[in-house]
Amino acid sequence: MSNRHAPVNLFGDDGMRADLPIDLINVADTQEIPNSQEIFVYRDSGASIIIDILQKADIEDPEAAAKFHLDAIAEDNDSMEHNSIIIQRPITNELSPIVLDGRQILKKAGSIHHLRTLLALFRVKGKNHDVVISFNIPTETGQGYGRNGAVTVEQEQLITLDFYRAVDSLRIVDYNLFAV
Repeated sequence: MSNRHAPVNLFGDDGMRADLPIDLINVADTQEIPNSQEIFVYRDSGASIIIDILQKADIEDPEAAAKFHLDAIAEDNDSMEHNSIIIQRPITNELSPIVLDGRQILKKAGSIHHLRTLLALFRVKGKNHDVVISFNIPTETGQGYGRNGAVTVEQEQLITLDFYRAVDSLRIVDYNLFAV
């Protein structure tokens, strides 16, 4: 295990577990968030991690379901345009996630912002739920890389590695988490 990551309990002590960077801020420590969501932010940029337990998308094809969830994020962000590609790479997680790399263009405070969203969809077998991990990485906030919350190129590379570490390490500890 790298010294940058540690196992983090998600959705209570025994819900899920994943390796995340050790220096994240847990948003639940400062504000109320839904029980079906975990949100972490990076201390040194505007990047964030959101882990959602969602009702299973009524789409049989896992790739189309992942695209559905990414499209919903773009819509929530009032994205002017967005696109994504499916990432084909060996995943060491037995839950077989579908991974997308998405790009959005947003207009905020009168300037154009570019947001990269890395998304992993885990279809929970035998349950009516999807688990979605999304890493939201502001790559341009109208003032260039590394300014006004945007990441530097080096930060983007590290955050991308953090994403794959989280995806590869995610484990569902207690399937009763999906009882409803």
